[in-house]
Amino acid sequence: MKRYTAVQIGLGNRGVTHIKGFLQMQDRIHLTGICDVLPERVETIGTAFDIPKTAWYTDAEALVKATRPEILSFCTLPSVRLEMIELAVRYGVKAICMEKPMATSLHEAKKMVELCEAHGIKAVVCHQHKYLKNFRKLREILESGELGEVQRINAECQAWLSQLGTHYMDYVIWANHGIGPVSVVGHVHGRQLLADTHPSPDYFLGEMVLGNGVRSTLQFGYFTRPFHHHRENYEKGDYPIEFWEDDRLTVYGTTGYVWAECSGCWGACTAKTGGNVIGGRENGFKDELEQPEAQLTYTEDLIRWLDGEIASHPCNIRQAYEGYAALEAMEISALEHRRVDLPLEPLPKADINERLSAELPDVPRRTLPKQESSMGDSVFSK
Repeated sequence: MKRYTAVQIGLGNRGVTHIKGFLQMQDRIHLTGICDVLPERVETIGTAFDIPKTAWYTDAEALVKATRPEILSFCTLPSVRLEMIELAVRYGVKAICMEKPMATSLHEAKKMVELCEAHGIKAVVCHQHKYLKNFRKLREILESGELGEVQRINAECQAWLSQLGTHYMDYVIWANHGIGPVSVVGHVHGRQLLADTHPSPDYFLGEMVLGNGVRSTLQFGYFTRPFHHHRENYEKGDYPIEFWEDDRLTVYGTTGYVWAECSGCWGACTAKTGGNVIGGRENGFKDELEQPEAQLTYTEDLIRWLDGEIASHPCNIRQAYEGYAALEAMEISALEHRRVDLPLEPLPKADINERLSAELPDVPRRTLPKQESSMGDSVFSK
């Protein structure tokens, strides 16, 4: 079987997880180089994973030009995603793994998709939580028919839109068997996080009608109900790991419901359980930093796509773009007080974050009262 060459650009926590995924598949992937703008980080990671010093780089283009990889994986800030795609095009890359959000404007996102499709590049956006065991359990229950007719798929995250919101937008479409939204409405408020490296309104609320009539409500940011207890400091930007794992995808049907979180927790109440709630906890986001099981399966599917064994990857860039466009449509709905129908064309001038910065009033985030106990804090929670 063919062995593909790969490089990793960006060596933070997510970049290291990608490296671990590649190194677990050394029979199919040869990691030929690593890169980060911080020399000390390159040295630390290169030494830790016994990567030859000749494969250490601090300049992305120098790395790609020298190694001509078939797979380009990059975990960079959202503002340079398009530059990485253009770099891949220049040097004949065959496949791309990128982090979310895929861009900071729909203009950039659309151009990225067009470049990949025009040059035959198989690109995936790392919405990898759908590979967690508890998300696969959710999918198993969904496909078994235990829920009856699916009516609603909801997504809730304490983290903001461009951090975890894009993940859960993708998971809604995934849980709906790839059928995306056709019409949306939305509300947003708060400008503080528009200055973040992952720019976003402080709070986002949207309602979607999907192509098969299923409804979906999405909430991202501080005003979303918490499922777990954690203490964060909004002013200092101090967020504990429990904050990043406080999220949930819930699928409701005529005969039950099932939910999963990136903490690894899941729960269900279906016709098959006789009205009893069942559930458990598997490896979650935090566990993935050490033992990246979901990342490995995600990487295996990329190889299967390159080999031609599957028609597409569950995290393919086209589906990610559909979700990205729907999120921007909900932000436009919030600003213009109207329903927005899809597909959506990019704004002709200012990107959405510029509009939000100019038009949103300042609404400071605040810590809100939390219930001592709730349905979310069950025996299946941490």
